[in-house]
Amino acid sequence: MMGLAGLSLERTPPLWIPTPFMIAAPLFGTLFALALIIGAPPLPSRWSPTLIGATHLLVLGYPMMVMFGAMQQMLPVVAGSPVPRGRVVGLLLFALLALGTPLLALGLMATRPWAVGLGGGLVVGSILLFIASALVSLTHSPAGGPTIAALWLAVLSLLATLLLGASLASGHLGLGWPLPRTMTDLHLAWGLVGWVGLLIAGVAYQVVPMFQMTPEYPRAFARLYAPFVFVQLGLLTIAETGPASPWTTALAPLATGLTALALAAFALVTLRLQAQRRRRIADVTLTFWRIGLLALLAAVLLWATGSLWPALARQPAWPLMLAWLFVVGFAISIINGMLYKILPFLVWLHLNQARARHPRPGRRIPTMHEIIAPPRARLQLGLHLTALLAGGVALPWPSLWAPALIAFAGSNALLTWNLAQAIGRYRGELGAS
Repeated sequence: MMGLAGLSLERTPPLWIPTPFMIAAPLFGTLFALALIIGAPPLPSRWSPTLIGATHLLVLGYPMMVMFGAMQQMLPVVAGSPVPRGRVVGLLLFALLALGTPLLALGLMATRPWAVGLGGGLVVGSILLFIASALVSLTHSPAGGPTIAALWLAVLSLLATLLLGASLASGHLGLGWPLPRTMTDLHLAWGLVGWVGLLIAGVAYQVVPMFQMTPEYPRAFARLYAPFVFVQLGLLTIAETGPASPWTTALAPLATGLTALALAAFALVTLRLQAQRRRRIADVTLTFWRIGLLALLAAVLLWATGSLWPALARQPAWPLMLAWLFVVGFAISIINGMLYKILPFLVWLHLNQARARHPRPGRRIPTMHEIIAPPRARLQLGLHLTALLAGGVALPWPSLWAPALIAFAGSNALLTWNLAQAIGRYRGELGAS
């Protein structure tokens, strides 16, 4: 783990490479909400075509979009190894994912095999290009440590997610191939816990100490967390896909339980570090992180309750509540908090680099806190928290589902506006230089 001094800031890619991913991602959250408002009943089944399509719209278009953009920045700066042909790769990744995601979602929602095939092909192309470029960059990285290990395992988890997703998508192509529903939970586990969860952990090892002024993560925890989770996902896969036996029957709940304990430990360790931060003034970023970590703990608690009380786990709302807490409560809250730090930092960094090339005495560069107006950020935080809480209550009380989705759509539209305003500030300052 390293501070600013350990980062290869001179390798920072042009601002236009990561920022389109970050600005476009929240729009997919808005589209997700609108799709469910228009096309789904108040409490859709987890197997509803509309919910399956909308979920892919959210997960591919939001966390994956942000993470593809963040990795274009992290690999050169943190790993010290630029992405091969980074400008071309960044443009292709964005175009393929931005075009493929809505097509795939439309095909799943409307049961259109051609759209599933075309959209899925574009998404698969984007993911394969990302995996290949990331693995090349990581292979040539001179850096080491917990962050690099977490990035490696997150990328490998994405590969597992892709393979399982392709198997599931084959059943939607209208070719008579079986739809292996039993693979759905594995697909979700590798995608959410492996890809999203491990990448968030790898980023957290850097941004929590650097931006939130906390102590560093305990060395042993940071070194062991990602490998431990990855191994548990592997054991779960063996248990779910291998021949039935008493051994595999016992292995699945054990691996799932140990994964849940690891997730809870990550949340508790991070909350403890934040309680020890040197700067006591809370900001929107810190609040988003705390909401996300508490939602992760709530998801683990809900899973444990369902494991001990099987009647609860059989309720239709139970898997939806788990997904809502993990994706919207944990992943998207953390991503929102990251965006409010990473994008202003990049704007500030590129303005400083531009000022170094073309000095202009007497003109002050705005601070990171001035690049996005705090009142607008707080308003977006309020909308996000309203959506999260209302959505959680709406699953057992469906009358609140539409207001929760409206709040979620508004939150993400405002986030897009706030991020776009930051880029507008950058262009304005650059033009005045």
